[in-house]
Amino acid sequence: MEFIISFLSEWGYLALFICMVLENMNIPIPSEIILGFAGFLVSQDIFSFWPTVIIGTAAGITGSVVSYYMGARGGRDMILKHTAKGGLGARKMIAAKDWFENYGAIAVFTGRLLPGVRTFISLPAGIAQFPLPEFVILTILGTLPWTIFLVYVGSELGHNWTMILDYKLEIAAACAAISACIGLAYYIYHKRKSK
Repeated sequence: MEFIISFLSEWGYLALFICMVLENMNIPIPSEIILGFAGFLVSQDIFSFWPTVIIGTAAGITGSVVSYYMGARGGRDMILKHTAKGGLGARKMIAAKDWFENYGAIAVFTGRLLPGVRTFISLPAGIAQFPLPEFVILTILGTLPWTIFLVYVGSELGHNWTMILDYKLEIAAACAAISACIGLAYYIYHKRKSK
């Protein structure tokens, strides 16, 4: 945490972009720390709110697309190689692709709102070859509110921005509830549409 704070303090928006790209490439750097501290810097008039949100979102999309391509280029072969011994590799891949064709949009969107899942969802989307333009749009729609929320809370808390870390479980539970409601609404809509 100290390294991230020092890096952001010294290198500003560039550090924000780099950290958020890495976080969205599944490097374990919590966005709560990156964006929460960026919000604190907004409260100190070092960063500005909207540039911080735009850079954080752009970096999230960049890292997600890199992660997507990692899944699309190498993920399928890796999974098939490791599951080939049981003879189920190809069938599992087909099942995953079918599932993503039916529910991939809602998985990508709601996954972006869930701490712990939000960065990981890009890999299976790439592996399943979920359409890239749709993936990018859904990633923007899911990343933007998360970025705004954490930057805003960090800016409002000021010197107490680390309280975000004390309420990680509550934030995760609220995000899970919102995602579940969105997922349920989408499932009901999808079922009615298919009839």
